[in-house]
Amino acid sequence: MKDITVLIVEDDPMVQEINRRFISKIKDFRVVGFANNGDEALEMVQRLKPQLMLLDVFMAKTDGLTVLKEIRKIGANVDVILITADKTVDTIHEAIRYGVIDYIIKPFKFERFKEALLHYQKMKEHLENKDDFQQQDLDRILHIKSDISAVELPKGLNRTTLELVVDYLKKYPEFHTSVELSKAVGIARVTARRYLEYLANQKIVLVELEYGSVGRPVHRYKYNGSADKAK
Repeated sequence: MKDITVLIVEDDPMVQEINRRFISKIKDFRVVGFANNGDEALEMVQRLKPQLMLLDVFMAKTDGLTVLKEIRKIGANVDVILITADKTVDTIHEAIRYGVIDYIIKPFKFERFKEALLHYQKMKEHLENKDDFQQQDLDRILHIKSDISAVELPKGLNRTTLELVVDYLKKYPEFHTSVELSKAVGIARVTARRYLEYLANQKIVLVELEYGSVGRPVHRYKYNGSADKAK
């Protein structure tokens, strides 16, 4: 998959830099420009044609909601995540009405930022690789429900990464070690093991031990297809 191109629209240089650094930590995303106000954003979205816009609301000249309405009016092919200190109901409602795919309230943590981008990446990948969908597939993409959506996650686990792990195990239904999974999904080995152990406790994956000639046995994990049949 090619890099997802991102336009950052933010009038605070410090927040611009935070967004840039956060994006640099996430695989397959690339910043193509910075807009300091709404007028610059409207010009750059047509010139640079980014796939994703990270958009602030409170800006000089033209505010973020006006930018959002205008890009819908001109039919710009760009998805939008709002990142703003504005948490009023009217703004949130209007943002949803004009099709934002996520809404992040400042101040925010990297984990929440990463979750938004990974969910967008997964949604985009699914939409580009299929011609039509079954309802359950569409529900999972839109985050309406999933095999794990009703479960409260332990501290330190986030739903988007968990779903990335589950999706990978479904796509490749053989046994995997935590090392193999960490490389495939792009997370640390220790992190991969935590998610796999959690999924094993939930009976979502099966576990086998592989014994070598020396050392400890290696844990291998496989998606439990019978869990779907039991539903």
